[in-house]
Amino acid sequence: MYLVFDVGGTFIKYAYMSSDGDILKKDKIKTPDPRYSKPADFVETLGTIYDKCIADENVEGIAVAMPGQIDVERGIVYGGGALPYLHEAHVQSMLEERCGRVKVSLENDGKAAALAEVWKGNAADVKDAYVLIFGTGIGGAVIKDRHVHVGKHLLAGEVSFSIDMLKFEDVDKVVPIEGMGVVESFEKVPYFWSSHASTTALCHRYAKLKGLDHEQVTGEMIYRFLDEGNEDAERVLEEMYFNIAKHCLNLYVAFDPEIILIGGGISAEPRFIEGIKKYVERIRVISQIYKDFKIDLCKFRNDSNLFGALFNFKQKYGLE
Repeated sequence: MYLVFDVGGTFIKYAYMSSDGDILKKDKIKTPDPRYSKPADFVETLGTIYDKCIADENVEGIAVAMPGQIDVERGIVYGGGALPYLHEAHVQSMLEERCGRVKVSLENDGKAAALAEVWKGNAADVKDAYVLIFGTGIGGAVIKDRHVHVGKHLLAGEVSFSIDMLKFEDVDKVVPIEGMGVVESFEKVPYFWSSHASTTALCHRYAKLKGLDHEQVTGEMIYRFLDEGNEDAERVLEEMYFNIAKHCLNLYVAFDPEIILIGGGISAEPRFIEGIKKYVERIRVISQIYKDFKIDLCKFRNDSNLFGALFNFKQKYGLE
């Protein structure tokens, strides 16, 4: 049995899973407050769950999906995402030492979602894929020969930071985003793809049009307004679909994947993928080079990071 963690900024989900991916039990706890926490606090939180687990089950390994850029081979976290105190923390070795030298693997949460598709999802029958997860930002993963391609600096797939809509006359206005909140960066540095096509950006844009608090606007709410005939809701959604379709076609010619998969909470709304496909069809007539382009939804949603974390463990330790 494996103990698998899906670490988020607010909650840590965990599950007892079989080698085949069956979820035997799952629960969640609050993530240690990043304002007051250190790497040792994080490791102890996971270690406490491990202690409870081994009281009832034999744990063969611990698999973790978490924010940040992850050096999978060495088990080091960079950046930390929503948990910046984990920057440069050797989480794998710390957790192994805390948990009786049991084997541990780490993977970025977006990359884990992609690996879930490779293992048991809609990329199970291909070797090369590109997976995009739309949420607070845009998670991305390049899948090459059924493994995550990370690149020299662990940046492959970090498409949130793709430069989008930066004009020549605005180059001198560019400032660093470090230290800014997500929404603040949309206002001051609106040049990343995530500033125009993430779910958070969608809600921020609609809220700004309507003079609302962006924290009170959700994707579900915007679709509800769309059903009521709200023209602003229609406009922000259509522009988002177009933007995503355009970028997906660019990713296709850059990486030549067999399929591009779309995930994230907003993808549960059928009109989301339908809208993207609509603009793909309108744009692809430019050239026959796009004739084999294929796009679809991710199979997994809520538990994708758990499945992907476990599959990453199996790949890391040659258990596929």
